[in-house]
Amino acid sequence: MAGWRRFLVAGIGALSLVGAGTISVAADGRGDRLIEFDSMTPITGSAVGAVNDRGITGGGAPWSIVSGSGSVDRQGDVSVTVTGLIVAPLGRNPIGTFEAVVSCVTPHGIVNVETSGFAATMPGGDSTINAKVALPHPCKDPEVFVGGSPRGTFIWFARSNAEDDD
Repeated sequence: MAGWRRFLVAGIGALSLVGAGTISVAADGRGDRLIEFDSMTPITGSAVGAVNDRGITGGGAPWSIVSGSGSVDRQGDVSVTVTGLIVAPLGRNPIGTFEAVVSCVTPHGIVNVETSGFAATMPGGDSTINAKVALPHPCKDPEVFVGGSPRGTFIWFARSNAEDDD
């Protein structure tokens, strides 16, 4: 009987160590995430209407945003939520759908991958984008842009802010 108790205690101890190791890996918060952000910067100033460093043209007017957050994992699952993304001078969102573009630096240059359109409230500018895209491998220094294609070509209204490096 004492042998079984030692075996049982040893087994429970081993499982506890395995469980603790699994929790510490998941607790680092990154897991399989390629990028995770909790704020976005709207297009303003000289970026309006200009092509940025990722080859994406900015919207034709300044935009403002209340909040924006999201993530992209290594399998190409994109999740972005924006609240209050509106054309600043108008005080409203005039576009019925928003899209996201994941922009990656690859050994062959910049590659931009676009989601389909997701409903955006009018005039409030709220939208949730959940999509899967085919990311290039490798995808270095990813950035996420939210915008639309009102004339058939994607233009950006808000851009993910860089993560704080630990």
